[in-house]
Amino acid sequence: MKSLRLLVPAILLVGCSSLPDVSNWRAEPLPVQGERPVVPAYEVEFLPVVPAVPGTMIVGRFHLLNNAVLPYENEEYVQAVKQLAAQMGGNTVVYTGPGQKLVTVAFVPLEEVNYHGGDEALLEAGVLTEDF
Repeated sequence: MKSLRLLVPAILLVGCSSLPDVSNWRAEPLPVQGERPVVPAYEVEFLPVVPAVPGTMIVGRFHLLNNAVLPYENEEYVQAVKQLAAQMGGNTVVYTGPGQKLVTVAFVPLEEVNYHGGDEALLEAGVLTEDF
């Protein structure tokens, strides 16, 4: 019985240690006008600049501590950062690379109509209509 009591904390410790430590990415939500957007983590993307899309709003930022970087090869780490950004209501993390100390988190409205390459020219020529 005594060994079982020692085994349970060991299992919990191993389980918790497998989670990525993103504590060097300190999240700071900023005040927003109206309701904070609800964003699923899978919609969060990393870009080098804030897109110039009407309706874009800055919802927060990350303070990078201890020379933190974003290891793109570590999928669990990237997903943990995306989750933090989504909790702030952001779908865009403006990350330029190592050495950055402040990372902007923005909500960029998604385009309602996504055209395939060349569709704009077909629309202008009258071959396609926006009904399709």
